[in-house]
Amino acid sequence: MKSSFDKIENWLNENAEKITEFSLLEPASENEINKLEKAINKTLPKDFKELYLWHNGLCDDGNVGSLFFGMDFYPIERILEEYHSKEKFSSENISLKKADKEIDKSNIYNSDWVKFAFDGSHTSLYLDLRPTNEGKYGQIIFIDDEYETGILVANSTSQLVSDFAKDLEDNLYHLSEDALQDENHYLETDQSIDIVNWQSSERWKRQ
Repeated sequence: MKSSFDKIENWLNENAEKITEFSLLEPASENEINKLEKAINKTLPKDFKELYLWHNGLCDDGNVGSLFFGMDFYPIERILEEYHSKEKFSSENISLKKADKEIDKSNIYNSDWVKFAFDGSHTSLYLDLRPTNEGKYGQIIFIDDEYETGILVANSTSQLVSDFAKDLEDNLYHLSEDALQDENHYLETDQSIDIVNWQSSERWKRQ
């Protein structure tokens, strides 16, 4: 994934330098990654580890930024907080109303979904460690809590990263005008790939 990471950093340096200068955190340590694996009691895919060995998420010090689909990219510490807070709902069982065939829709509080990106409202990206037989261990899924909908985003973290790099180069991301007024570099997507508003997105719309 190194070439994709290089493309991402080059684009950010040219178009959203505050994200690389202030928002992206230093790489995660092996100890932090091991702590996450121990907490979830699952083996993390190699490419997901590589993502966090690139940068351990985002912080808001100096710049309120975003990354994949204009979402916050969680540091491992925040992933752990979210994971443990979800444990209190483990006895609940709320199924998704609709989901792509690769996603197990039996419980929106699936303990093997690891949340690592969030739009600040109702939608998130998860590392899926319990797919259906038609899915793939380590696939990346999008869950809309409000509409109880699940969408397969990528077959792997590697694909998520390479697609993100390509979308940047294809000018499908831009800086938020509202954020610029506050001197923040915050990414927004072109409507065609806007998964947060998937109902009207060319790429993500589901019937």
